Amino acid sequence: MSYFELKDNDVFVNTIHANPDQSFYVHDGNVYLNNQQAVNGTYSDNILGVPEGHISLFEYNVNREASNRIHPFIIKAGHKQVFKSTSKTEWNTQFNYDGDIITGTYNLSASISRETMTEPSKKLRALRSSLNHYGFWSQTFKYENYQSDVTLINIPSIFYGSSIKKGSTSLKIYLEGSMIAEATDSSRRGELTHDGVVVGNILYGEGVILLNENSISIGQFGTSQDIYWVDFFKGLSPLDVLVTDFDQVSFSLDFQGTSQLQSMTILAKAPEGMLNHSNNPTYLKKSENPFVHYHTSSYEFIEKRRIVKNITHSEQIDVEPPFQKETYISKICLYDEHRRLVGVCKLATPIRKTEAKEYLFKMKIDL
Repeated sequence: MSYFELKDNDVFVNTIHANPDQSFYVHDGNVYLNNQQAVNGTYSDNILGVPEGHISLFEYNVNREASNRIHPFIIKAGHKQVFKSTSKTEWNTQFNYDGDIITGTYNLSASISRETMTEPSKKLRALRSSLNHYGFWSQTFKYENYQSDVTLINIPSIFYGSSIKKGSTSLKIYLEGSMIAEATDSSRRGELTHDGVVVGNILYGEGVILLNENSISIGQFGTSQDIYWVDFFKGLSPLDVLVTDFDQVSFSLDFQGTSQLQSMTILAKAPEGMLNHSNNPTYLKKSENPFVHYHTSSYEFIEKRRIVKNITHSEQIDVEPPFQKETYISKICLYDEHRRLVGVCKLATPIRKTEAKEYLFKMKIDL
């Protein structure tokens, strides 16, 4: 086996700045993510094992029976490792120190959530410093503007990455399939405006949308029931009480996330005149016992000479071509400074290597 040290010009780290699109559509309390419906499985209505409109973290237990699902576990011992969902009282009373197994559950999932407030809640008070931080963009971020009749929409970070892209957010309200209102952050300052009126704010880094009590001037359904921006995503929360004919109304939320994806590119060289010998037994001309030897003295051991197989291509079958050392490169291994294996790159088709040829292999690793 030959080892080659990677030089500075052989390793490159690239950063890709991506803005993935995300779309949520809510109708009658049902959530649809990116306009996709759940795929029915053998054991559930969704092969991913999560509710519709949710994203499955790691996508474990795809189309698995409930009794045969994988799950996390911890063996109780003196190191006191425990799941966050296990309380201190449960840890001390329900499990013994003789190797009891504490289990968790999969699948982990996430989706948008909605909360309405008639007065500041703990969540809103926790956002007070963030609102003050965004205040230099607009006075509409004042905490005092959200003291009553507030709708808070929370977007988990798994959907947007490090932050929501400025200017990409759009909130739409539909009545019987026709759009009647749209609010956007076209100013890129976190202000959600509809017909020139600020109806709410978006905290880009926190993934939070706050809507106030401003009404939509067009939009009545049923018995002249007005639609307000605080009604956005109504029906999503189990605490929402829907009025008659509210199933005529649907909502959509579109935005782009901000993600930075890093990848490492490694260049591995197969120089000319090198990497042309193999320790594989098939490299020899025929199967021979390598331990057959002879002694020239009582202090010397000489191994029997073995002949390398000539696999050089020839147009004639009755004439043996001139011998050339050839090998086939099938994989490239990466080692650290202590020669510990850290990665293996397998080629789809082995590459024929002769002494007169040299190759440059380009490997890409997502970090």
